[in-house]
Amino acid sequence: MINQTGYVPGSAPSGTVSSAGTPDVDHGKLKREYLGYLNNKSEEIREQQDARRYYHGTQWTAKQIKALNARKQPIVTYNRIGRKINAVVGLLERQRQDPRGYPRTPKHEEGAEIATAVLRYVCDEQNWPEKSLMAGLNGSVDGIGGIEIVLEQGDRGDIEVGFEEVDPSSFFYDPRSLKADFSDGRYQGVGKWADVDMLITMFPDKAQEIKDSVNSGSELTSNPDTDNKWFCSSEVGSNRVRLVDHWYMVGKDWFWCIYTGATILSSGPAYLHDEKGRSFCKYLMYSANIDQDGDRYGFVRNMKSSQDEINQRRSKALHTLNSRRIITASNDGKDIEQIRREAARPDGVIQYPAGTEPPVFDDGARGQELQGHLAFLEDAKNEIENYGFNPALVGQGVENLSGRAMQLQQQAGIAELGPYLIAFKNWKLRVYRGLWCAVREHWQSERWIRVTDDNDVAQFLGINQMGVDPNTGLPALVNSLGALDVDIIIDEGPDTINMQQDAYDTLSIMAQKGADVPSELLIELSNLTGSVKKKALEIIENAKKQQAQPNPIAIAGQQAEVREINSKAMLNEAKARQAMADAGAAMQPEQGQPGPTMLDAAETMASIRNKDANTAKTIAETRRTQVETALKPAEMVHQQREADLGRQERLSMHRDQLTRAPQ
Repeated sequence: MINQTGYVPGSAPSGTVSSAGTPDVDHGKLKREYLGYLNNKSEEIREQQDARRYYHGTQWTAKQIKALNARKQPIVTYNRIGRKINAVVGLLERQRQDPRGYPRTPKHEEGAEIATAVLRYVCDEQNWPEKSLMAGLNGSVDGIGGIEIVLEQGDRGDIEVGFEEVDPSSFFYDPRSLKADFSDGRYQGVGKWADVDMLITMFPDKAQEIKDSVNSGSELTSNPDTDNKWFCSSEVGSNRVRLVDHWYMVGKDWFWCIYTGATILSSGPAYLHDEKGRSFCKYLMYSANIDQDGDRYGFVRNMKSSQDEINQRRSKALHTLNSRRIITASNDGKDIEQIRREAARPDGVIQYPAGTEPPVFDDGARGQELQGHLAFLEDAKNEIENYGFNPALVGQGVENLSGRAMQLQQQAGIAELGPYLIAFKNWKLRVYRGLWCAVREHWQSERWIRVTDDNDVAQFLGINQMGVDPNTGLPALVNSLGALDVDIIIDEGPDTINMQQDAYDTLSIMAQKGADVPSELLIELSNLTGSVKKKALEIIENAKKQQAQPNPIAIAGQQAEVREINSKAMLNEAKARQAMADAGAAMQPEQGQPGPTMLDAAETMASIRNKDANTAKTIAETRRTQVETALKPAEMVHQQREADLGRQERLSMHRDQLTRAPQ
C-alpha cells in the first residue's frame, strides 16, 4: 500500500491530478466500485475466511463445540489440510528458479546479461524467496496471492524499487474479472485500517480531513477475523481510519487514488510503465482456481469435507470407546447414573439390588459401530493424502523404490498440480517483468549492484556509470538502464545454489568411485565461503608449483651420469687413437721381412674406420645426453604448464556441461 517512508509517487497536494488530460477523481464512484466487490463477492469472501480458519486448525464452529460439550464428547482436531498446503509450499521451494534475461537477437546479449544481474540483485535485496512462498501460500489457502511493487525514496536521491506481499483479506478487485491474472479487470486495490497519527504525518495538508474521517468508511471492509479482533475495542477503534489504495483504469491508462471513507488524500496517474510505454497496475496478483460462478478459491474447498469427516469420526470413535450402552429393566431399583459412571471407568464396580437381573452391556453392537467409524476414517484420510499430489512427491512411501520409479511417481504427482503450478509460474514471470520495467524507469542515479551467482564474472556491476565512449572518446553513460535496448525475454533459469549442490554431490560420488574429478572443481562447487574457496585453491596451486620445480638431487645425479659418459667417451677415443697408431706402425715392415699384402691393409683400414665410427657415435650420444640434461628443467616446467592448461580446460568443460544440464 503506502510505504512507511511516506513516499507517494506522483502525489498532488490538492488530492486531484493537476496534469493536463488527466480526469478528475470521482470519490463516490471509487467507493461504489469497492462496495460492488463486497456485494458481488460475498460468498467468495466468506469462503476465504473459512479457508483461513481451516488452515490454522480452527475447524469446529461454536455451535458444534457447544453440542459436543453437552454430550461430553471430546473435541478432536487433526489438521491435515494445513500439512497438505505446507507440502505444496515446500514443493514450490524445491522448484524455485532464478530470473534470467534472454536476448531475442545477438545484439541484445549484453542487455540480457545486465537485466539478469539487476533482477537477481533486486530479488536478493528484497528477500524474494520468502515473499514469493508467502504469495504461494496465500494462493493455496485463499485462492488469491501476489505482491505490490513499492517505490521508496533512496538515501542518495534515487528511488528504490521493492515489493511486498499482499494480504488477500484486504485485497479487492473488479468482480467481472474472470482471468487468473486479473488482466480483464478494470480496478483493484487494498483497503486497511490505519492509525490517524501516521496518516497525518504522511499527509500533513490533509490533517483536518483525516480527523473528520475517524470511524468513517467502516462499510469498506470484508470484515476479516483480524479486524474483528483488533478494531472492535473502543481504545483501538477510536483512533482509526479506513484507508483505501485504489487503482483503476480510464480508457487504456491506469490511475491511482488513496482515500478514506470521507475524503481523497492523494491521486495521480500510474507511475509504472512497460517497455512500450503503457502503464500497468502495481498489484501483480494471480488466482489458484476459478469456479463456474467466477469465484476464486484455493485447495481448502476440495479438502474441507474430508477434514470434517476425519475430525468428527475421530471424536465419535473416542466417545464410543469411552462409553458403554446399558440394557436394563426400568423401575427395578437400579441407580442408572451410578452404573453409567462405573461402566465408563476401567476399574469400575457395578452394583445392583439383590434379587434383580444384572444390567446387560451392548458391547457387540458398539464394537461393530466403532469398526465402521474407523473404516470411514481411513478412507477420509486417504482422500486428503492423495489430493493434489501423492505422498511420493514429499518423499513418503518410496523407501523401497528405485530412483526411476520414484521419479515417475513424483512426476505424476506434479502433473495433478499442473493448473496451479502454471498460474504460479506465469505470475512469477509477470513479477520479474514488472520489476525490470520499474527499475529501468526509476533507477536514474549511479549505483553498484553485487553479482553473487557466478564466480567467473565481476563481483560488482556498475549501473548508470560515467565513462568514456571508445568510439568517440567523449564522456558517456555506461550500462545506462534507461537507454538500454530491452528487446529481451524475461524467464526463469536454474537455481544456481541448488544446481551447484546437486553437481557437488554427484561429482563427490564419482570421485569416491575412482573417477578423475579435479579437486579444484569440487572446491568451486562446495558450500564453502568465497574467501575459504580462494585460500584452498591457492594452497593447491602452490603445491603444484612446488612439484613443478626441478629436484636438485635428481639434477646432480643426472650430471654425474653425464660426466661418467663423457669420461668413457674420452677413454674410447684415446683407445681408438692408440689403435690407429698401432695400425700405422704395423704397416711399416721390418728389415728383411716381407711387406703386408693388399688384403691385410684393407682389413686394417676397415677395423680403424669401425673404431672411428663407434667413437663418433659415443661422442654424439654424449653430446645428446648433455643437451637433454641441460634442457631437463625447462622441459619439466613446460610439461607442468601443459598439465595445468589441460586441467583448466577440463574444469571449464565441467562447468559448461553443468550449466547446460537439463533440470
